[in-house]
Amino acid sequence: MTAYPMVLQNLRAANPGGRVLEITTTAGCIVRCSYCPQDKFADHQRPVSQAKHLGLQDFERCLARVPTATDISFAGYSEPWLHPECTRMVEHAYARGHDIRIFTTLVGMNGSDVRRLQMLQFKAFIVHVLDDGTYMNSRLVGKTYLNVMRRLVEANIPSIRFVVLGRVHPDLADIIPAKTLECLRPLSSRQGRIDPNIIKPRQPVVGTLSCVGKQQYRNVLLPNGDITLCCMDFERRHILGNLLRDEYEDLFEGPIFREIVNRMNGMDGFLLCRMCELAKPRASAGTMDADQAF
Repeated sequence: MTAYPMVLQNLRAANPGGRVLEITTTAGCIVRCSYCPQDKFADHQRPVSQAKHLGLQDFERCLARVPTATDISFAGYSEPWLHPECTRMVEHAYARGHDIRIFTTLVGMNGSDVRRLQMLQFKAFIVHVLDDGTYMNSRLVGKTYLNVMRRLVEANIPSIRFVVLGRVHPDLADIIPAKTLECLRPLSSRQGRIDPNIIKPRQPVVGTLSCVGKQQYRNVLLPNGDITLCCMDFERRHILGNLLRDEYEDLFEGPIFREIVNRMNGMDGFLLCRMCELAKPRASAGTMDADQAF
């Protein structure tokens, strides 16, 4: 199996089989990580919707359909705090009783956001620290970013973890305690969507398969309310429904989800999972239900 960072493995172990809804607050990201297929996401999202930001009222309408047992993760396909109301969204989800996960580069966050987030408790708070420019836009490390990072380190949020891909930006080296910084490498090829010079895509899995990450209930909300199957589906290949019109449980009872399960069980047809590093061949070709197939 591909070596994935322990931070993600620990999250899966802490919530086995649990449901997670990731929130993509904006359609577009200025952080421009070289291993993140933003262009592909934009090319497939813009023809469907011109909504650049997930409206606060639309977010509240969507969340009203989601059971509170479902974790809400502010991550998705872009930096969450590029949305000016992201902290309000976090506060709203927290007030409804959801466990909250945060994955952020801090780009777009300000001191007021840090003060408000300090008042909450999180299942996970992962800060993806900007690097020296090898993989990320290092020009984003300016006075505001440095001040936010200092405040966040001083806030001493219990669940916070700092991770970096490559070498940390030199201006941050003296701010983040070295013992709290975990060094990573690219997680996956995003189903072959990443430049192979950065990370080599895997060969597609043939036949029946299952998902190590149990991703069928770890879905992504887009700014127009659409729900993609998982955090790897940058090209909107598997849209389960739309939470502005559909009930949450209906996402897993509709024809798209049933088709995905059937293809996991060996039925012909395109399946994004076949190119994912979390997928593995199943030893038995017997038919399985949604939970077993994934």
